[in-house]
Amino acid sequence: MDADPRIEWLKCSKSVIYFVITYVHIYNATISDWIRFELWPSQRSTLRTMAESSKALVLKARQLGLSWLVLAYCLHVMIFQPPATILLFSLRKDEAIELLRRVKGMYARLPPWMQARQITEDNKTSFELSNGSRALAFPTTGGRSYTGTVAVVDEADFVPNLANFLNAVKPTIDAGGQLFLISTSDKKRPLSTFKRLFRATLKGVGDYVGIFLPWSARPDRDQAWYDSIKAEMHIQRGTNDDLYAEYPETIAQALAPETLDRRIPFEWIEAVTLDVAPVETDILNLLQCPALPGLAIWQVPEHGERYVIGADPAEGNPNSDESAAQVLNARTWDHVATLAGRFEPSVFGEYIDALGRWYHDAPVLPERNNHGHAVILKLRELGHLQIIDGHDGKPVWLSNIKGKPLMYTALADAIRERATNIADEETASQIASIEASTLLAPEGMHDDRADPFALAITALALCKLPEHESFQVKYA
Repeated sequence: MDADPRIEWLKCSKSVIYFVITYVHIYNATISDWIRFELWPSQRSTLRTMAESSKALVLKARQLGLSWLVLAYCLHVMIFQPPATILLFSLRKDEAIELLRRVKGMYARLPPWMQARQITEDNKTSFELSNGSRALAFPTTGGRSYTGTVAVVDEADFVPNLANFLNAVKPTIDAGGQLFLISTSDKKRPLSTFKRLFRATLKGVGDYVGIFLPWSARPDRDQAWYDSIKAEMHIQRGTNDDLYAEYPETIAQALAPETLDRRIPFEWIEAVTLDVAPVETDILNLLQCPALPGLAIWQVPEHGERYVIGADPAEGNPNSDESAAQVLNARTWDHVATLAGRFEPSVFGEYIDALGRWYHDAPVLPERNNHGHAVILKLRELGHLQIIDGHDGKPVWLSNIKGKPLMYTALADAIRERATNIADEETASQIASIEASTLLAPEGMHDDRADPFALAITALALCKLPEHESFQVKYA
């Protein structure tokens, strides 16, 4: 194989476009057959940018052939830059397997002189050639122990905790590899990691290259087609949210949040959301910060300041929401810390106690739910922190038909008036997703960080001033 002069010529990275348009076939579902990959102008420019970039984000409309395009690039790397390891990630395992199946289909249709001597491994999640190259498929919860030549994350904006995932695959880039994040827009998460990274590319900040592909990047779509799609989607829900998610015309449309049924307008939240990094671990260790898993600190305790904690306990098993606590400065209402993780309720109580003592014995307002009782018992057993009374005059907060609207009204007022700020990206994203009709996160999403933030704001908005001895919430 290596002796063929055609292989040697095609090893040049600049030949990737020639390779794709000459030899690669993709599956056309409309005619149920494999066809030659005839690149559109937008696909050519995207492919050229990928070949020249170590890290790229593609924010796109639907059905633009971008998954096929990036997989064709990966196939080029496997054949002409062996031994290469391609890591294919998607939110769900079956979707990652489908990406790998496409790679196999394209490879099978290459001319024999371009193929390796043999396929050494071929199963649902692994495809390996005798030249040492391989492609592996993973959900975004797996594959972190591999260092890849190219890592591809499909529909990256829908990946929960994308920031943590990217930190896990960072060795791929450190070793000289490439990372491509490709996605349509998740309108329910306007402050997602993917969108933040893309916004940074618009400002020339960071080392990602940003690519935006609107609905019109596909040549067979005209204005009449777009107008028809727009009218149909608007009739379905009475909003353009779905249109801007699936067929954006501009970057602003793609990045805009969902507008239908949101308790707090995104523009308010965006105005108080900070772009700051947490305090470094070395500094926290010097200040004897409690070493708690899932703890992020933006401001350390300052002399003379008081603090308050809102806490939302969860069950603590791998399939439950996170238990989360938010710490705010009682004078400035600054967001200073977030603790979040899948903790057993009694363990969560111990963590709150340790965090609260570090923040000058901060009083705590937990939510009274099934798991909250165990947290309250632990806090009372330890006896260090004051438990704030809720709207019914009893310790902790009852999020019932009265309590839930009260706390989100307090939060909306604080955000509208810019009386607080939000340091945690995930917290801001969750608050932006809260529905006006239910005061809950949409199905499949989370409010475990939004609720304790609202609880902390409620304690500050409705309690006596922090310098008073009592910290009980008082109501009219």
